[in-house]
Amino acid sequence: MANIGRNDPCACGSGKKYKRCCYLVPLASPSAHAAVANIAALTVEDHEHVCDYCVDVDDEINRIADRALDLLLEGRDHDAEALCLQLIRDFPDEVEGIDLLAMVCEARGERQRALELLRQAIDIADSNPDFDAEARSLMYERQLELETTLQHS
Repeated sequence: MANIGRNDPCACGSGKKYKRCCYLVPLASPSAHAAVANIAALTVEDHEHVCDYCVDVDDEINRIADRALDLLLEGRDHDAEALCLQLIRDFPDEVEGIDLLAMVCEARGERQRALELLRQAIDIADSNPDFDAEARSLMYERQLELETTLQHS
């Protein structure tokens, strides 16, 4: 990506102009100060400290995902499913909605559909090198369990 202009859309995806978004936010680390003219040069870690939009999005995803999981644990799978579908609609490139929907399907005994969704979530996680390794590992374990269960049924 070439240097971003002050009036160009911010590379963080906020929909704001760069000059009204990441450009003006005080940078959290010295390495980020050197990269202020080129938002693409920021590391993911620097960008998370720089961009209020990204922090707000992560908070919103986590809030909805936590609520969906709570509903699923309460046995309210239809309500949990609705929140999963909202996550998928609003954040289609994120793992949480698809992974949670896989859990809903599994709780309903829809193991084949759960496996399909879990594989989709894993594909998204695998395409993101910064995705949490522990969460990825847990998804692979669940995938193996589902595959084993389906083979023996």
